[in-house]
Amino acid sequence: MPPRGRKRRGKELVAAVATDAPGDAAVSPEYVEAVVAELEHESERRVKKLKRQMGDMRQEFLNHFQVELLKIPRKIREMKVEHFSSEYGGSMEEALKKAAASARPSRPP
Repeated sequence: MPPRGRKRRGKELVAAVATDAPGDAAVSPEYVEAVVAELEHESERRVKKLKRQMGDMRQEFLNHFQVELLKIPRKIREMKVEHFSSEYGGSMEEALKKAAASARPSRPP
């Protein structure tokens, strides 16, 4: 497959508009419309790319969040907020320390 023609981007497009414009004569409306259409097409392409990246990042965040939630013991995950707040003072670190301490079997001396 032959390589596709390179599209002009950003500064290159601005430079091309400046150099491609007819000499000292007035710029034709068709030329302006063509440049505007190309800029609109480029901006739409970039918006689609950013939206796709945003969706990917959102999904990655949700996946990471789910993994972190699974690390919390079931007993703590299923607690009501009021009970969690009264028992652990609202501190997840404290809750995890107490859960880890209670999960470890105590060895007799």
